[in-house]
Amino acid sequence: MAKDPPEAASQEELPPVLPDTVPVTMPDIPIRLTISTEQQFKATSDMMRSRILGVIQYQPLTAKQIAQRLQATPGAIGHHLRVLEEAGLVKIVARRLVHGIVACYYTRAARLYDYEFPQDVTGSHSVDLDFFSQVRAEMMDSLVSYGEYEPHSQSFPHARLSPEKAQEYFRRFNVLLNELIEEKPDPNGEIYGVFFSIFKAPPSVQVSPAPQGDSPANEGEDV
Repeated sequence: MAKDPPEAASQEELPPVLPDTVPVTMPDIPIRLTISTEQQFKATSDMMRSRILGVIQYQPLTAKQIAQRLQATPGAIGHHLRVLEEAGLVKIVARRLVHGIVACYYTRAARLYDYEFPQDVTGSHSVDLDFFSQVRAEMMDSLVSYGEYEPHSQSFPHARLSPEKAQEYFRRFNVLLNELIEEKPDPNGEIYGVFFSIFKAPPSVQVSPAPQGDSPANEGEDV
C-alpha cells in the first residue's frame, strides 16, 4: 500500500513516482532564499532540523536515509521534515516506490538561506549564536569522523578598524561568499564547510585610544 503524501504538499505539486531504473538526481535549486517569518524562525531554531538542512543541501534523501546519517529514528526525522516543509524550507523533488511504499526524496528550498528575522520574531533570542553553535557542532563532528582536523586556516585575527572599514571588509567577504555559493558543484568533489564572520571583539580585547604623547605599551602599568 502506498504511503499517504505529506499534508504540506498537494497531489498536483508532488513529482511523479519514478521507476527503479531512473536514478534520483539533484535538481537545480535557487542559490539564495531570504527567510523572515516566525514559522521559519521556529523551524530553523531546532538543532536537528538545522542538521537535516545540511545533509540535503547537495543530494536528495528520504527520511529513512537522513535518519541513518544522523543516527535518529525515521519517525522523528519525518516530523522534522514536515515542519521544515510547512515553513517552505524543504521540498519533495522525487518519489520512488520502495517495497510497495512511495518514498519521498527531499532537498532544501535553496542552497543558502539569508536570515532577516525582525526583532518582534526573535525577541531576545540570538540567531547568530544558534548559527555559531551549529558551526562548532559540525566542526566537532568532522574532527571525530576524520580523526584529525586540518583546516585551511587556523588563524583568528583581530584588526583595529574604523566602523566604515569594518563594513567594507564585511562587503568584500560577502562578495567572496557569493562567488563560492554560485560555484557549480563538482559531481566528484567533496563538500567543505565555510564560515565567515566579522564582529566587534569583546571589551577585554579592546584598547582605549592613547592620549597624545602616551604610549599604549604602558597601559595598565603601575607607576
